[in-house]
Amino acid sequence: MKNIHIAIRYTKTPTPEAYIDHIKTSTNPLLAEFKDKQGTILSNTTLDTFVQAELQHDDYTLTKDSKRKLLSLSSGERRKLLFDHLLKSNPEFLVVVNPFDSLDVKNVAELKARLITLSETIPIIQFFSRTDEIMPYVQYFLKLEDDTTCLTQPITEYLNQDTDISNINFKHPLPKPYPEQKNNIPTELIGLKKVSVTYNDKTILNNITWSINQGEFWELKGHNGAGKSTLVTMMIGDNPKAYGQDIFLFGNKRGSGETVWDIKQHIGYFTPSMMHLFKGQHSAVNMVISGLKDSIGLYTKPTDLEVNLAKQWLEVIGLDTITNTNYFYLSETNKRLILICRAMIKHPPLIILDEPTVGLDDKGAHVFINLVQKIAKESNTSILYVSHKTEPELKPTFIFQLERTEHGSIGKVITPSS
Repeated sequence: MKNIHIAIRYTKTPTPEAYIDHIKTSTNPLLAEFKDKQGTILSNTTLDTFVQAELQHDDYTLTKDSKRKLLSLSSGERRKLLFDHLLKSNPEFLVVVNPFDSLDVKNVAELKARLITLSETIPIIQFFSRTDEIMPYVQYFLKLEDDTTCLTQPITEYLNQDTDISNINFKHPLPKPYPEQKNNIPTELIGLKKVSVTYNDKTILNNITWSINQGEFWELKGHNGAGKSTLVTMMIGDNPKAYGQDIFLFGNKRGSGETVWDIKQHIGYFTPSMMHLFKGQHSAVNMVISGLKDSIGLYTKPTDLEVNLAKQWLEVIGLDTITNTNYFYLSETNKRLILICRAMIKHPPLIILDEPTVGLDDKGAHVFINLVQKIAKESNTSILYVSHKTEPELKPTFIFQLERTEHGSIGKVITPSS
């Protein structure tokens, strides 16, 4: 009998675990082969439990052969180790949750090949955010109707539904810079001259020379493990490897007496992994205002000017009707749009977006990329966009490509064809 393979659109509520509990007890005849069976879940949440065990208890379950720390490995390497470990238990079915997040083209292809092979022997349930990532062996789309009913439809029928998102746009112009914005910023914001980085005798970056100037729009690309994260942490002042090298940040050589906060006041930064920091009871408008204070949420009474400015930013993203809504309960897309407004409210010289669309669905990614393009067009803020996934609507002016070699990654500037 052919295995049943199911796709489910990923949402945080209900969780994948809740979905699996319903599937295993469902009376839907299509789901009979999951009844009372034991499965295993390949997800970032599962991986995080091993990372925490390693950090807190020196538990090297996934890396016992190499003794390397999980956090020192690329996303692809960590995902492969977890997959190998999970399959040792011979699960009766497999659950994969956004399995291709943060993976480069090569690692995506390798994981897809493994899943296709595995689909011949056991059922697979795939939680997805982007429809172009649904695996070819999937036969059905599943939606949880209530506590006991799981509705299914052929995957081809689901994919043929009208999902047009082309009319989404931002009609209001970006608010002007905050009046207290400092203007004594040099033309060259970031300057790297023959920068090399080595960890444990392994060269990660080799002779990287790169400049980011005011008003430029860059995309940073490279395979998993090529050194993108290392490069970004050196730019934002979080990497001690920057000391003693020819690295100039906003006119100052790194290590010349400036603090990390001196550097970060010139940078707006966003990555989905930072969203766990914002769990307090803060309204949408206060979250945007907190960007003026460089705080996690707002703990002082804002001025009328600050409130009006934040409301203008919420108007830009179409959320001016929810100014007092608790940020914590907003959708994933709206949370990210608000955090971009938070990062941009001071019109910083540079904004860094690190894997910003990971976990977003097609519509959410479309909206997010359109906001990035609007910022590039209507502000003087330079943009550095870091990602593995190619977003067709993203139109950077330049690409900085990291290419791995035996002696560490080298950098190459690419000008995209218009």
